[in-house]
Amino acid sequence: MVEGYESDVECVEENITNGSTNTEATSTEGSALAEDLLARCQTLLNELEDFEKFVVEQRSEQEPTVDIHKFQTSVATEHKSLQKLADADLTAEKTIHTLRSSNLPFYAAIWGAAKASKALVTFGKRFYWDNRPTRDSKKAAEKRCALVDIVAHDGEEWIKVSTITGSRLSLEIAKAKWEAADSSGEDGEQENINSASDEDDIDRIELVKVADDLLRASQAHRIHYKHPRIRFVLPKISYSPSRELLPILERIRSTGAVIDLGDQNVSSGLLEEGVFPRLLPSPHPPLTQTLNIDCTILLALVSDLSHTANHPILPNYSSAITRQIEMETREHLLPSSLWPAMAGKSLVCTLEAAKRMKEIVDTIGMPNERARTEFLLDDGLARSGRELREKFAKYSDHAIPPSWVLPIRIVQAEVSEYDITNAIQGATLPSVALQVANQLTDINRSVFMHGWMESMTTVSSNRTVAKQVEGIVEKDAEGAVGPEIWLREPARSLLGKEKERRK
Repeated sequence: MVEGYESDVECVEENITNGSTNTEATSTEGSALAEDLLARCQTLLNELEDFEKFVVEQRSEQEPTVDIHKFQTSVATEHKSLQKLADADLTAEKTIHTLRSSNLPFYAAIWGAAKASKALVTFGKRFYWDNRPTRDSKKAAEKRCALVDIVAHDGEEWIKVSTITGSRLSLEIAKAKWEAADSSGEDGEQENINSASDEDDIDRIELVKVADDLLRASQAHRIHYKHPRIRFVLPKISYSPSRELLPILERIRSTGAVIDLGDQNVSSGLLEEGVFPRLLPSPHPPLTQTLNIDCTILLALVSDLSHTANHPILPNYSSAITRQIEMETREHLLPSSLWPAMAGKSLVCTLEAAKRMKEIVDTIGMPNERARTEFLLDDGLARSGRELREKFAKYSDHAIPPSWVLPIRIVQAEVSEYDITNAIQGATLPSVALQVANQLTDINRSVFMHGWMESMTTVSSNRTVAKQVEGIVEKDAEGAVGPEIWLREPARSLLGKEKERRK
């Protein structure tokens, strides 16, 4: 502090003896600062705009996207403020001070941390640890939530960015010491000063309070059955911090958070080639080598809607079929989503799912839908995958990929209460599995419980059941992990289904 004060005195003396020279220097400093900030802010805006365009071009209508609107708006607002300052009196101390206090370094750090991550979801989102208040004041509401700067890794990671410097954090530590000393009176002052690393003092630090709030909020939320993990990005604190900062960092880590220190842990200001695809949300969760196919997806794989490139919309079609045709025209479910995800993987379905699918096809399926069903399941004729794909190709406007493994093998699923109880006792299923099974219909129990018991990803478009299973599991007090379900919705109905209903 003494060195800084002496420097300020020297500047004042220079102002008195050589005012015109100092004004010119101040003007040069202000102009250079404004020019630099504006250029960097414009670069950031350009990257965000490019990324927004990329997201729009790449996203499928029914797949997750990245919400960057709020963050992009904040950066645009900062750019406008900087432009106004650049047009103001750049010799004024107030102008220079405002330029030095720009939010741009913080926004740049957020974008840098985002580019170093993957599978982004959103920016600047508040997460509450109780029911979100509706009538409370904004200030009261913020006491029961944590602000996450970046939600990444498909929601599984919360990133908090802070541009606090090591010196500023040291000042907060000193402040905490003196506050603790003052609260105990003069007699205990020296004792409190010497206990700067005590937990009570550390808990006064704002960064620690933020870590505690993030932990509390994460414990109230789950994504894919797990609580989000927390990452702190502190680019202005050295990778080798001073000893006085270590207790603070260890206290934050004790919440389970990971800390990235130093500029080397944040992506550079330059946009790396090929970074945008990595930032898109994953089109599906990690898939097992064998996929368990639900009846809804079996129907989508044979539907005329899935295999007709430009299906006409007729006046007698229901609104549901019309929407599916419009959606299929834009996104092409099989070649753009299902076939790439299934590439090279073994496909199975339960006997109950296959029986139900065949009943629907036999009852209301169109001729081509019935033919595709024969080649999809093969019914024990033991034809080669290549032969089945070649026959299937005759009934599709799309090229059938050689990586699509046919036929889908029909398996007998053992999912009785006895089987589930044995799996629970053998610790291959959590105890909540029996509760889940009891809430499902026979066919859904056969599909979803079989996938869970065999540790396979179940592919389904049945949102109601998928969310029902997820809701039951996430209420489990033991923190159980439920079945892996890839909810790919909406699927495709059989074209004859809606016609039959109308009749």
